[in-house]
Amino acid sequence: MRPTISQLAAWNLAGLLQAAKVANENAVTLYDSLTDSSRAMDAAQEWRGQTRDAAWRRTNEEIEHAHEVRGLLVQFADEAADAHREFETARTYVLAQQSTARTAGCTVGDTGMVTHPDSGNTEAGVFQLNILAGLDEIERIDNSYGEQLRAIQADLAAIREGQQDIMFQGVPRDPDDVITQLAAMTADQRAAALSQLSPSDIRALVIANPDVMGNLNGVPFPIRIAANEINIRNAVQQEKHKPNPDQERINRLEGLLAPIDDPTKTDKVLGKSESDKKPELELVRTAGLSAADDAKLDRKFIMFRADEGTGHMIEMVGEFTSDTKGVGVYVPGTSTDLDGSASNQAAAWNLADQTKGPVFLYMEGDFPQDLGPSGAMNPQYAEDMAPKLVEFGKEVDREVGQRAPGTPVTYVGHSYGGSIVGTAEQQGLRADRILHASSAGTGVEDKAWNNPNPNVQRYSMTAPGDLIGAAQSAPRDTGLPSWLDLPGIPESNPHGGHPQGTDPDKMPGVTRLDTGYYGDYNGDGEQAVVFGPDGHGKYWDDPNSTAFRNIAGVIAGGEVHAYRERGIETDWVDIDLGDDGDLKDEVADLVAAQAAQQLGKKPYADPRVTDNAELGPRILAS
Repeated sequence: MRPTISQLAAWNLAGLLQAAKVANENAVTLYDSLTDSSRAMDAAQEWRGQTRDAAWRRTNEEIEHAHEVRGLLVQFADEAADAHREFETARTYVLAQQSTARTAGCTVGDTGMVTHPDSGNTEAGVFQLNILAGLDEIERIDNSYGEQLRAIQADLAAIREGQQDIMFQGVPRDPDDVITQLAAMTADQRAAALSQLSPSDIRALVIANPDVMGNLNGVPFPIRIAANEINIRNAVQQEKHKPNPDQERINRLEGLLAPIDDPTKTDKVLGKSESDKKPELELVRTAGLSAADDAKLDRKFIMFRADEGTGHMIEMVGEFTSDTKGVGVYVPGTSTDLDGSASNQAAAWNLADQTKGPVFLYMEGDFPQDLGPSGAMNPQYAEDMAPKLVEFGKEVDREVGQRAPGTPVTYVGHSYGGSIVGTAEQQGLRADRILHASSAGTGVEDKAWNNPNPNVQRYSMTAPGDLIGAAQSAPRDTGLPSWLDLPGIPESNPHGGHPQGTDPDKMPGVTRLDTGYYGDYNGDGEQAVVFGPDGHGKYWDDPNSTAFRNIAGVIAGGEVHAYRERGIETDWVDIDLGDDGDLKDEVADLVAAQAAQQLGKKPYADPRVTDNAELGPRILAS
């Protein structure tokens, strides 16, 4: 519906927000009651016999039915709250334009037409364009959310007396039975079967078992996203019901439900603080975007399980648009977990912002949480996650084939994530581009890469003085004595599995890129060079750094800076030309740094570029 301005002014948007609040409160109350019922039945351990079995079956049926009702209430609350947010932004904008136009002496018609007594006045035309654009946005919001809310209401009415059968492969079937059958299929079979279902039947499957539907390969991403929204809300309630709930975990989970800025409609640009003149990032709206559009969107999770290991998830940041030039899959490194993944998600957002395409933050498994023998030195994490990444890659290819055929897919592995990506390539990961960013290695298995794409392009980058550089140079048997005790350099290198070597920077066919400088480098000598232990990952927090822009350039197929070796020194450490890739020299640099630290000094402070300060040559990643 396209309202008139007077109708818009009279809309009771507060009622929409109240409806969302009531639906969510009822969903929470229902969850609490279901949890109490389940606990009561579990506590009845001494009750035996047919009556107990019948009561148990009937109770489970009602609990299952009630969870389906709760899932629909959760969906209604979310859609109604989103509709309110978008409506409020657009309505405020339209009514403000109307008020400003009248103050300027214009007459504003109820349909948005604006005139001025002075025929030569140009303001009237501008106000009219703004108001009409706002009304267009309101009509879009109304049509979109109206359809979704009506569908949820219809689903609620349909399951009032219990779960309804759906048509599956030409036969009426119970949704739970269908999900059991889907789970036993291959991903390709599953995708084909779901493509034959109606939207209402698919919604019934999501409501019947969101945990399964949100985490099965072969299920289209929009369906998995809808299911995982319910799963996250369930995880919030589960945490709240624990004997000792973790409030930080609750806050983190609730944060996953909050809308974020849409990277396709906003940009982060480098500005200057007036107080200290330090560069800082600020968010700006994309040129030409109507102010009636709030430029927000819900977060999208392709996989989510809070109760597995350190918390597993795959988040899709950004959208497929007509401007999409590349799709990225970002695999982070050591210490990654659900509770501490905010910085990884920020990096994925910035990549989506710069590439104008979707970036998938891949956390479908446990990452090592420290640098010790049972942590980052343990190849088992890569062995466990690599096959999952291979299978998820097929899902990305399926989605790209439907949404943006021919768009290149890039896998970026940072630190231990590079070892995961390398191992996945050994196991058959298909990719158009691979980027090892400060990578732990080329794969933990003793075999070559096995990428089905013969034209895959591979890139790498490692900052000078990054501790992982020495680990990359170390062979499987380093020959180093255990008493040396250098961080990240064990007696054996478990990531030295590739028969052609362990250092992605030195691998044949891999193009090495420049890590460069922090900030928007302009050659004035004031930017800090990406260097030392901070150079391992700090550039991920600076979307204007050379290294970060190179990552975005590889994903989008744009210009990047090729590698240029630099000489860098501090008062304690001297990285000379030729040190890179020479294990003896790299170990000597680490020993010097360790000695300085034992004296209470900061060995990597105040670095000075002594050789080759300029950035590497520009090349095209395509």
